[in-house]
Amino acid sequence: MLWLPASLFAARWLENDYIYGANGTKEDSLSFYTSISQRFTVGAQASAYHNNLSLEWLYSYRLPLMYSGRGKFISFTPFVYPVAGSTRSGASGGKIDLVTSLTGADNDNYLHLTLSGALARQRAMLSGAADKKSFSETAFQLQIEKSFYKQFIFLVSGTGFSNPSGVSNRTLVAPALDHADMAYTGAFSRVTALPEWIMGVQMARSMKPEYDSYLYAGYSKISLRRANAVNSVTAGIRMGLTERATLDFAYNAYKPEGADLKSYYRLLFKFYFIPEKR
Repeated sequence: MLWLPASLFAARWLENDYIYGANGTKEDSLSFYTSISQRFTVGAQASAYHNNLSLEWLYSYRLPLMYSGRGKFISFTPFVYPVAGSTRSGASGGKIDLVTSLTGADNDNYLHLTLSGALARQRAMLSGAADKKSFSETAFQLQIEKSFYKQFIFLVSGTGFSNPSGVSNRTLVAPALDHADMAYTGAFSRVTALPEWIMGVQMARSMKPEYDSYLYAGYSKISLRRANAVNSVTAGIRMGLTERATLDFAYNAYKPEGADLKSYYRLLFKFYFIPEKR
């Protein structure tokens, strides 16, 4: 929600999202968005992921479509993970978000409600099985975001996932899907194990008008069906470098219960092709 107003004001913008950290994790995403009308924006995104445990680079692609109206915002994002040659795992699906304002559209003390739904179809190996298994997952998410004078922003979110038939009591081997494509996870690490539910909170502090920046921090709890739950804490700053460019730097402490803490870092650069005023 923090980046929507500035992004939708621009006719076109470019994003480069780079994540690195534990286990030699490297993930780079490049996205381009353009307005096709006053209300509609389309985009294209490609991501490449690798770590020390991967046998090859894993790729994923998304084609978001966004509609922005007065007091409401709708987005639909189909995604696909092509089947990897080494693991023969892949996925495809889509996510839809509906954001509505429960206060006036220009109210500084706004209250936003977001309802989201996602469906994904996976193909992955199950522990103790000789063949791949294809199965579907669904997710439903509710988010509430409250702003006080557009200076302090608080967000609470909750997500529930369906229990995939025939796989809930088995462990997936090298699955492809990152469940961040289905719901807000509050983590930079990929969540590929099957989630049961996710709860999260996030707080942000705008430094405007003195500084063009946001400070933010968040916590999420991820309950997994066949693995220990995860506690995830994030903190970062989004800075306006110029009128056309912003940089977001953030840290994520990712702690599975009963395991060592893992650290991840994110660098998100955005460049806006703002039309010249006439």
